[in-house]
This record gives sequence, structure tokens and C-alpha cells, in this order.
Amino acid sequence: MEWTVTNFLVANFIIIVSSILQMATGVSVGMIIVPFLAMISLTLIPTPIIFASLALTMMMAYRGRDQIDFKNMPRVSVGMICGIFAALYLLKSIDTEHLGLLFGVFILFSVIISARVNSFTLSPILNYSGGFVAGLMGAIAAVGGQILALLFQNHPLASIKATLALLYTIFSIVMLVVFYFFKEFSYEQMVSGFYLMPGFIIGFVVAPIFVRYFNPSYSKTAVLLMASIGALMLIAKSI
Repeated sequence: MEWTVTNFLVANFIIIVSSILQMATGVSVGMIIVPFLAMISLTLIPTPIIFASLALTMMMAYRGRDQIDFKNMPRVSVGMICGIFAALYLLKSIDTEHLGLLFGVFILFSVIISARVNSFTLSPILNYSGGFVAGLMGAIAAVGGQILALLFQNHPLASIKATLALLYTIFSIVMLVVFYFFKEFSYEQMVSGFYLMPGFIIGFVVAPIFVRYFNPSYSKTAVLLMASIGALMLIAKSI
């Protein structure tokens, strides 16, 4: 895509707000970022935004390193890697003009799961399968984080944020390497990712100012509502 000052400012504003919400609630807000960035350009999804988000997830994982759940991470990580390869196959099979519709549907699916499912008991099968779905949805539409959030939702909030941040980081690095070797991660996409990074960095820096004003339960409802509106707008634009 051609970057203009307007596109740069709008895209990074969306990311700043979303990063603050993610750090305040632990809810993955890729659901918000994706539909609105996709309306700027479909080329920003998924690879550039995933590359750019490393700036946030690495800092969050380091800050909360003492709260990370290392017990369940290996199985979830294996599932995610399998999901990445499945997503690569689908992306090579789908016409690019249908990607907007696909992104919107995946986001709505993620919203429904988040709103309807209230409890998980972690088990090896659930870790593998949840990781696979998260990897699949994350690699196709950058919205796999909500599945991971559901897996770990019974953990303390600090543990959820740190564990998910490390999982996002692992997922992002593996996906980018795999996509690079299969020619799905180009130099132009990397440049777009660098243009999006300031939003994540600014969001991380200013989030502590706003976090104390958030009520997590109300914030989750607001995130899901915004994600639903964005997804429906993206679907309507794609039809």
C-alpha cells in the first residue's frame, strides 16, 4: 500500500487505543485492530500487523516474566505452530478479494466465543486444540489471541497478560519465519510493520496512565462491541 501521513496517523491511533485496552483488560484486541486496519488496506493483515505487534508483546512478556505459566505453554505452542501451517495452506487457496469477508467472519466468531464461553479447565487436549485454532485464526486474520485468552482466563490477570504476551511473541516469530520461506512475508510488508510499530510502543508507554480507570468487566464488553461493529463494517464493505 502507499503510505500517507493520514494513513500513518489513523492506523497508529487505532493501535494506541487497542494497545491500552489490551494492557488494561488482558483481552486480545486484535479483533478491534484488524477490521479497522483492513478498511485502510487489506495488505496490512495479517503479516505487517503481527510483525509490528512484536514491539508490544516482547515488552509485556518481559515486564510480567515472573507471572508466566510455563506449564501449559509447550502444548499450546505446538498447537499454534500446526495452526500456522494450516493457515498458510488456506491463504494460498483463497482468492485475495475474499479476504475481507474472511477476516470479518473470523472476528465475529472470536467475539461469539469470548461472549458465550465463561470457563475452561486446561487439559493436554484443550491446550493442543486451542493452540491450533489460535494459530490458524492468528495467521489468517491476526485474531487468534482471543482463543488464547479464553484458555488462560481462570488465571490471575497479571498471569494472563504475561503468558499471552510470550505466546504472541513465539507465535509471531514462528509465523513470520514460516511465511518468509513460503514467500508470504515480503520486504514491503516488513516496512509496513515498521510504520505500525510506533502505535504499539506509545500504547505500552502511556497505558499505565489509563489502566487504573478501567473496569475489566465493562472494558471487555466495550472491546467485544467495538470488534463486532468493525467486523460487520468490514463484511459489508467486502460483499
